[in-house]
Amino acid sequence: METRFETDLLREEALEFVSAFEGATFFHSPAWLEILAESFPRFECGWRAARAGGKLAGLMPVTRVTKGPAFMLHSLPFGTYGDPIASDPAVKKEILDTFFSMASSPRCAGAGANLIGFRGEVETPRGGKCRMEECRIITLPDSFEEYRSRGMNRKRRQLCNRCEREGVIARKLEGERDLGLFYNIYFHGASGWGGVHPYPEEFFESLFRRGSEGVCFWGAFIGDSLLAAHVDFYFGRTAQAWQAGVAPRAHEYDAAAYLVMVAVREAIGRGISVFNLGSSCGDAGMIFFKESMGGAEYLYPVVEKKRRWIEWLRRR
Repeated sequence: METRFETDLLREEALEFVSAFEGATFFHSPAWLEILAESFPRFECGWRAARAGGKLAGLMPVTRVTKGPAFMLHSLPFGTYGDPIASDPAVKKEILDTFFSMASSPRCAGAGANLIGFRGEVETPRGGKCRMEECRIITLPDSFEEYRSRGMNRKRRQLCNRCEREGVIARKLEGERDLGLFYNIYFHGASGWGGVHPYPEEFFESLFRRGSEGVCFWGAFIGDSLLAAHVDFYFGRTAQAWQAGVAPRAHEYDAAAYLVMVAVREAIGRGISVFNLGSSCGDAGMIFFKESMGGAEYLYPVVEKKRRWIEWLRRR
């Protein structure tokens, strides 16, 4: 078994491999790494690839982010998932071990992996830490009507019915004007979130071009006014809610819930079995909302390793 960092892996080979695994997400797809590389010049994107006799046995998406003379390793950045994909647990462990061995370079400020596919204990690398993160997941039934009648709570269902009666239209966004409307409400909301937000507009433009690969921008409109919008990813057996924007008037109609319902309908129509509503960052109101839409708590480990000198610099 040979495991190494590959930046020139054939797109078709990677896509064929990850598509065979039920737990793979859009973040494991070549499209996501390509979008990151297109949007952020400091990102070098590739794979920790395990091969037996030249044939792929395991893959883990990796992004190396340069910061002056130093660099960070992520699987993946922005809190997205990047656990190793392999049939053999021993191969998964080998890939994860070699990922953190890349962080042994004196120039490496740290490394982190979001392991959505790991439910049990994870061996923490020397000098590393493991914490549990949450998301809310809807297990999808075979029919949308079953989800609407049993998956959502009664109040949310009534509010979504009211949306339809009052003329709210949910549809996929199309063209530059729609994308501009989305970015406007996303930008104004995300400006107060901190961290990496708001993402640059070019990032969403790159995503917008990937509609044929499972990227969907949804919008809820009343007339010509965009009330709420969000970006969802559909890949394999998993749908993933990602970024969203909500205009002030959205709360009059509960448009955010209506959009989730429509996105779930799309997922069921595609034969998808899981809809991941994402992390709530401890926000009680957000947790209540996601659970009212049928989401159940799912815990997964995040493993991180940081150099002590980085913490020292941050304190200065």
